[in-house]
Amino acid sequence: MVEHILKVAPKSAKVVFENEKIRVIEVVMRKGQKLAMHSHMPNLAYGITSSKFRSTSPDGKSGVVKMKQGETSWSDGSSHSVENLGGLSRLLSIELKG
Repeated sequence: MVEHILKVAPKSAKVVFENEKIRVIEVVMRKGQKLAMHSHMPNLAYGITSSKFRSTSPDGKSGVVKMKQGETSWSDGSSHSVENLGGLSRLLSIELKG
């Protein structure tokens, strides 16, 4: 089983708000930084800054993901490793619980 991002990347991912319905995680990555394979619950991502990543799934498939500042995207939950291909990246991951 793949560990949650909070366990895999405690220096890059921190909880900024949590209640019984949601958990908001701020993820900050430096240029060139890599995060090991990790998982996410279903979530809405919000780009605090523009970002460009290489995302690699557990089966080895990879692709480049771009997110503009202020942009949002939905995920039903996933596991992947990431490499920051751009400058300093900041985003919020708003996870739904239960």
